[in-house]
Amino acid sequence: MEVDVLGAVRVRVDGVDQPTGPPQQQALLAALALRRGRVVPARELAQDVWGAEAPPSASAIVRNYVHHLRRMLGTDAVLPVKTGTSHRGYRIGPAVLDLDRFEACVENSRTAEECGDLDEAAALLQAALALWRGTPLAGVPGPEAERRRTALTERHLITVTHRIELDVRRGRHRDVQPELQALVEAHPLDESLRALHMTVLYRCGRQADAIDAFQRYRGLVDEELGIDPGPALRALYAQIVQADPSLLPPRRGPERSRPIQLPAAVAGFIGRADVLARADALLADPGLLVLILAGMGGVGKTTTALQWAHHITDRYPDGQLYADLRGHRPGARTSADVLGEFLQALGVRAADLPGPAAAREALFRTLMADRRMILLLDNAADTDQVSGLLPGNPHCVVIVTSRSTLSALQVGTGARLLLLEPPEHEEALDMFAARVGDHRVRAERAASREIVDRSGRLPLAMALVAARAATRPAVPLAALAAELREADATLDGFRAAESAADVPTVLSWSYRALDAPAAAAFRLLSLHPGPDLTVPAAAAMIGLPITRAKAVLTELTAAALLSEHRPGRYATHDLVRALGRHLADEHESRETQDDAVRRLLDHYLHMSYAAAKRMFPATTRIIPDPAPYGVPLPGTGPSAWFDDEHLVLLAVLEPADRRGFERHAWQLACLVRDYLNRHGLWHHLQASQSIAMAAAVRLGDSLAEAHCHGGLALVETNMGRYPAAYEHLERALALFAAAGDHLAVATTHHRMAWTLAQQERHAEALVQAQAALALLPADPERRATVLNTISWLSAKMGRFADAVEHAHQALALADDMGPFGLADVWDTLGFAQSLADDHGGAEASYRRAIEIYRRHGAEFRAGDSWRSLGDARRAARDPAGADQAYREAIAIATTSDDPRAAGLLETCLRRLPLLDAVPPPDTEGLADAQMRTAYRPRPGEPAHGLAVNGDDPKSFPGRVALEGAPGL
Repeated sequence: MEVDVLGAVRVRVDGVDQPTGPPQQQALLAALALRRGRVVPARELAQDVWGAEAPPSASAIVRNYVHHLRRMLGTDAVLPVKTGTSHRGYRIGPAVLDLDRFEACVENSRTAEECGDLDEAAALLQAALALWRGTPLAGVPGPEAERRRTALTERHLITVTHRIELDVRRGRHRDVQPELQALVEAHPLDESLRALHMTVLYRCGRQADAIDAFQRYRGLVDEELGIDPGPALRALYAQIVQADPSLLPPRRGPERSRPIQLPAAVAGFIGRADVLARADALLADPGLLVLILAGMGGVGKTTTALQWAHHITDRYPDGQLYADLRGHRPGARTSADVLGEFLQALGVRAADLPGPAAAREALFRTLMADRRMILLLDNAADTDQVSGLLPGNPHCVVIVTSRSTLSALQVGTGARLLLLEPPEHEEALDMFAARVGDHRVRAERAASREIVDRSGRLPLAMALVAARAATRPAVPLAALAAELREADATLDGFRAAESAADVPTVLSWSYRALDAPAAAAFRLLSLHPGPDLTVPAAAAMIGLPITRAKAVLTELTAAALLSEHRPGRYATHDLVRALGRHLADEHESRETQDDAVRRLLDHYLHMSYAAAKRMFPATTRIIPDPAPYGVPLPGTGPSAWFDDEHLVLLAVLEPADRRGFERHAWQLACLVRDYLNRHGLWHHLQASQSIAMAAAVRLGDSLAEAHCHGGLALVETNMGRYPAAYEHLERALALFAAAGDHLAVATTHHRMAWTLAQQERHAEALVQAQAALALLPADPERRATVLNTISWLSAKMGRFADAVEHAHQALALADDMGPFGLADVWDTLGFAQSLADDHGGAEASYRRAIEIYRRHGAEFRAGDSWRSLGDARRAARDPAGADQAYREAIAIATTSDDPRAAGLLETCLRRLPLLDAVPPPDTEGLADAQMRTAYRPRPGEPAHGLAVNGDDPKSFPGRVALEGAPGL
């Protein structure tokens, strides 16, 4: 985590900007950050934020702010600590402050100055000052922020003044004069600034102006303070009047060649503030020599590199060298050729150039030994193309752009790497607006957003569309968006008249550099429809062993055609995928493509079956055909596997169905069904089960249709449409019975029982559950789930002894149950025990349920059990214990994306006696809003369905998605 206070408060986690909340919350965060890990009592933090005007509820508000910071930035961002028996304190988690980086640069500058290296000292101070983004702690209220702001502002002025002094000592008095003039006007009574200004004016040959500056200062201090200038300033004035030659800078020798080769930066450059800031921070490291800016073709590496290079030119007074190495294009340049041009730029005549490459490299390093210069090596293909162009001088900086990460260069030189990704959506929209005009974007914001989205936020693609818009000012942006829509999944919308500048050509340069096996793998992997894929999935798709597939993925990553955005997970840009699919259609037969997709679907079927069988043994009835092979799940387990893969599984359903793999489509949908339901991903549940049913109908497979009716019944149940759900179950029951699948008949009776129970038809539900139990004489895992349902129904009907007995019978079969089923039984037992006044038993049962739920990632379900435990403690006349349980449930509900979180939160808040002791979440209208958007996905993430309300969560419409007793 990086916390910036030298300007408005800003936080980045893993390089990504994060929200910091309202001003007072920022004040609390800044107060913790500036204490650098020291534990700060809540009372002291309240004084920091409000001072003497702290409200009576300040401690509760501090806890609320801490809660929101932990939610936004991660639980490690702010850590609660016991500071005594009754008071709590807080400390910042592991964090890097821009203030610490500033101080490090200043200290390193002091060391360089003591060693006589004024150039290095000035550069380090400039790097320190580059970290400032305006008024420190801008907009942050509170006495502590004001005190820090005053001290930091004074520190900034001291540093600026000292950097100017170094520049003057280095003979750069003409360069600093305008800046110094502005400082003097801003701080007219600062005598040290006035002395420096007079010296600079004199060195610039403006003796009269220097004398006038002294006289105006003398009049000012006499009028404002009633004093005379100090003796040091008066002595300097006397030297200036006498034209003392000792005030002049030492004479310099003849000027050396000073090449200025950087191409112009892009006019109106916008965005990439995070990348430029990270580059500035890296430049503060005195050991930095090489900075690699890597990323896919068209992502804006050269544009960003030029912007940054121009930004830092004042730190490198001896000039700049630039070369386009053309590494990924025809006619790539050798380092020997580039060295010849560099040496001539440094003053070597063409006739005197050494012939051998090694001799040129040696001469280049010699000429660069005492220079401070920028070298921009653009479009490098590999380390060999760059290594001979490094000056070997730590006072120079070399910027290398490449599609490769140049790992050998990192290892050999300690080069630092910045990966350039497509910008986030709002930044991309700003980039597009900068090119096409703000007025057009404001007038057609929806069309502009669509253009940005269909461009994959790739700067080159957006620039091409913007150029097309500029040449057709009368054509609405909506028409351009429609053209891109018609060319969906192709690159036709991003071609230019000059092919060397269009997106397909730029992207194809990386492809052409691949060897034949990697090129073939790229074409097939482009058929993968999901957001990313793993090494085993890639191996299945391209038909290679794991080790060889890993090598191929590494080569594709090095070529910037893939990115390993998480360890072991590879993704590709949409436009790169479109290039690969176009190439697949050109070079691969339909049969070859279908075989690759079939292998991929087989892989996901078998992995899904293995995960579902372990998580939901009582409800996993779909056995893939062909029979599952022995692919081991990752060590993280089935729940984590589904967490990582469920979006991929959903993505492959539609193309699987479209390509004629209906069996894969319906089976995959059924295997992922329980996971989606358990995690409240109801929009995806509805979409996947609809695809499954359509595929089963086209197959004419009645047994498949029966399974899919069960999935659609689950969708209807989640929406509270119980008659429709029951109708699906009746149709499933008839189909299973006709097929002679007695186990599925029993499971369907069980689901019918639960659907009736949701309508408070408990007696009818009990008949269906008992019918299910009678059909399961030798199936322990399914008997356990039905026994749990009977237990819960018995408790609802007031038969508490029967309820406890049936729950214990279910627990006796624990070895055959999945983790969720086991936790559900403990939760049901706690419910029955509480109603039977066995409060100690209820406490133990609920705690067992909570522990299992949390261990397997079911956080919301754990929160619901905390709520039930709170009810049990309240019934046991333990109000303090009940309040503690409700607070635990609230903490989970406020961070949960589950659609039922709003109902849980409202229930627990109503049951707390002192609402002002709890962080006051805004729950008004939350449940209604979630209900309206139950089946509408959010941009870029899954929607999770409807919210529920009511005092008894066990009667919520969505409870069927929680209760493991029916195994739904």
